[in-house]
Parts: sequence; C-alpha cells; structure tokens
Amino acid sequence: MATTNKLTSTSAQQSDVDKTARLVDTALEAVPVTKAFAKFVSSLTYEEIGPEVVENLKRLLLDYIGVGAFAASHVESSEPFRRAIVAFSGNASGNCTVITKGHHFLPQYASLLNAAYVHTLDFDDTYAGGALHPGASVISAALTQAEISGVDGKALLTGLAAGYEVICRLSRALGRGSYERGFHNTGTAGIFGALAAIMKIRGAASTAVEAAFGLAGSKAAGSQQFLENGGWNKRLHPGFAAHDALLCATFVDEDVITAAKPLEGIWGFLKGYSSSPNVENVVKGLGEEWVHITTAIKPYPGCRMTHTGIDLASKWRTVKTCPIKSLRLSLSPHCWMIVGRPLLNKIHPVNIVDAQFSAYYQLAIAWLDGNETGWGVYDRIHDRDVSELLNHITVEASEELPGLSGRLEMHWVDGSTMVDIENDPVGEPSNPFTDEQILGKFRSLSIPAYGRQKSEEIIEAVRNLDQCKNTKELMLLLA
Repeated sequence: MATTNKLTSTSAQQSDVDKTARLVDTALEAVPVTKAFAKFVSSLTYEEIGPEVVENLKRLLLDYIGVGAFAASHVESSEPFRRAIVAFSGNASGNCTVITKGHHFLPQYASLLNAAYVHTLDFDDTYAGGALHPGASVISAALTQAEISGVDGKALLTGLAAGYEVICRLSRALGRGSYERGFHNTGTAGIFGALAAIMKIRGAASTAVEAAFGLAGSKAAGSQQFLENGGWNKRLHPGFAAHDALLCATFVDEDVITAAKPLEGIWGFLKGYSSSPNVENVVKGLGEEWVHITTAIKPYPGCRMTHTGIDLASKWRTVKTCPIKSLRLSLSPHCWMIVGRPLLNKIHPVNIVDAQFSAYYQLAIAWLDGNETGWGVYDRIHDRDVSELLNHITVEASEELPGLSGRLEMHWVDGSTMVDIENDPVGEPSNPFTDEQILGKFRSLSIPAYGRQKSEEIIEAVRNLDQCKNTKELMLLLA
C-alpha cells in the first residue's frame, strides 16, 4: 500500500510538472515575439529613438572602445585569439577593422575579435535586468556592418538602439532560469542582439529579420562551465555571437529557409534556454519604452555581482586604524551561485578569470587597496597579504537580498563591529556613473593603447557621431 501511495504521489507530481510545462508552452506561443521584434527592427527610424537614448548610446560606445582598446593591446589572451583567427582563415585578408590591430580582417573575424577583446576585462557594460553584457556583441556586429555598408552615424546609432533593445528584452525574459541551466546570457542572447543591429543597418525587411532570427536559434550558445577552471571561453562568447550573426544574415541573403517562431516556439529559444521564461513583458511597450536605457557602465573590471562588495569595502576600509578580524559578505542567492560559492578557486583564485568571478578576492583587494586599482587588481592574485585576508572572509546567500544588493558585516580585532548594505552598485540608474567618470575611465584605458591625442580625437568622433557622414571615418581612428 505504501508503494502504491508513493507511486500515486509521484504520478501526481509528474502530472503537475506536465501541466505547468503545457501552460508555459501556451503562454509562450500566445505572444508573437519573433514577429514583434522583426517588425520593430525593420521599422525603427533614427527620429523615433530620441535624444536621451542617442546620448546614452554614445556613452556606451565610447566605453566599449576604451575597454576594447586596452584589452586588445595589454591582456594575455588577446594575442592568442588573434593568432587563432589568422591561422584558421589562412591569412585571408579583409578590409574590416579590429581595434588597435588594423583593417585587414574579414568581417566575421573582425567582429569576433572586437567582441572578445571588449569582453575580456569584464569591464564592459551590463544590463542587470537580464544579467548580461549587451554591448560586446551588439556594438561589435554593428561597427563591422556599418563599416562594410559605409552608412552614416545616425544609421549606426539606429542599429545600436535596435540591437540593445532586443538583447536586453530577451535576456530579461530568460530570467534566472537560464543560469540555473548553466547558460551564459551574454552568449546565448547575444546573437539576436547582434543580428538586430546588423539587419537594421542593412535596411532589411521584417521578413528577412524574422528569417535571420530563425537561423540564430540554432547558433545561440554560451556555457558557464568556464567557471570550473577559469577558462577563456567566456571572453569569446560575444565574439561567437557577433561572428555567427553575420553568418546568419548572409544565409538569409541567399534565401535559405529558416525555422519559424524561433523565440517563442515550443522548442524555441526562450523555453530551451530557461527553466522559467517570462514572456509577459518581453515585447510590451516595444518601440515606446526603452528598457536598455538602464544599461550600466562598470567602474571595476570584474563580475558585476562582486561590485557591491567592492563598494562597501572601499567605503569602510579606513574607518578604523586597528586591523580587521573578519568580513562576512551576503549576496542574493543568484549572485552567490556565480561568485560566492565556497570553492577553492573562488576563495583562493589561481588565475584572472577565477579572480574576476570571486566575491572573496574582489572584497579582499578592495579592503586592502581601495577601488581605484583598475586592471592592476589582478597583479595581486598570489600575494601573501591577500591570501591571508581571504582566509578570514565568508560569503553567504541571503533570500532577503534582491538583485545585486550586498550586505557587509565587519569585525575588527578590538571587538567592534559594523554592518552596511548597498542596494545598487555604482553605475546603476539609482547610483549613476557620471559623464566625468565615464571620460576618466575611457582615458585611463585608451591612452595606454592609442596615446593622448588620438584618444581625444576618438572622444570627439563619438560625441559628434550623429553628424558623421560615413562611419568608416570612426573606424580609421580605431585601427
């Protein structure tokens, strides 16, 4: 009898799961997401974007250039990436620009390298609502397509608006359920944002955009498994997305028949890449409300989920002269899963990627050195004082903390304690990065790569992008 009851209970549970799955399928297919996005991309005009969005896109573009230029010329993975592309392409030359590397790359490889470089530092822009970096794939694809097409600055900005909006809305719809399945939103949603930008710049009809999305559903990829050993996979994710977006667009040019309903279908992107997709507002207000306007420019080169810890440590590190005894950082369960689990390579990172995704390491460095060390934060991975402090740091998950919030408990050797909470890290809309700070960040990254004079020329070119007659002029500056 007990066995029968157990079987009945299991059967009932499975029935509930099946019922929920059917409801999800019905909800997904009830919203024509693919067609809505395709129509939005094809019909969007520069005049519809508005000055606030235009100016914000310029900020994001300038930030992208600075981050990409420094990484391309100063980080250990950049030259192996370039060598791999040269080896794979058989030295086939093209006429598209790779930041700081020249104009001799084929389009798909130029966009791949630019996207990989800009994502390498984990210093590129972030959209908290979808837990992803939108600019790496979107801007890379848009710049390459704009250079090929020879369009003006307004066309480039319109493409960026389309791409950012699509990628941010899609990532928001994926929710935390994508990370629960081990996916990296920057990689998986990236191809759709990149394609939206490409197709807008090309002036594609909605049917062509829809067809391109239909093929993109078979190319979306990005695994979180790189966290196991600090592999360079993540740095390449938006590069693969931008590369494959150009490939998909070319197939559509040749009338290749592609899948219908690639986003909302029962085997489509939203269901396949998330255990709990939310389509209620994925296209609500599309073209009227710009959700990507909340994209943040990052003040520190590490996973965004570590930034509240950095802010709090920097705020309180000098409040007392006596040594700290222990630090306890609390994060939301989602953030803890990515940067806070008590794994050996998080508590004591052995390479840069480990450290970029370690709330322990980022907290320790901020407590010891403050928050203005930039990329130099990774020069201290094996230092003794850092290792010693890491042994006195605890990171825990708290259901009480939403989003990117963090709570820091500080215990000094004299017996005194302090607790502080930060709801939004610096850079979020409620805690904004100022234009002066954005320019400061850009110069600190651009000058080592381009020099002071050229960096100032780039600032002026981006500032006046809407007046630019041909975006090839901008690309000449970036080579």
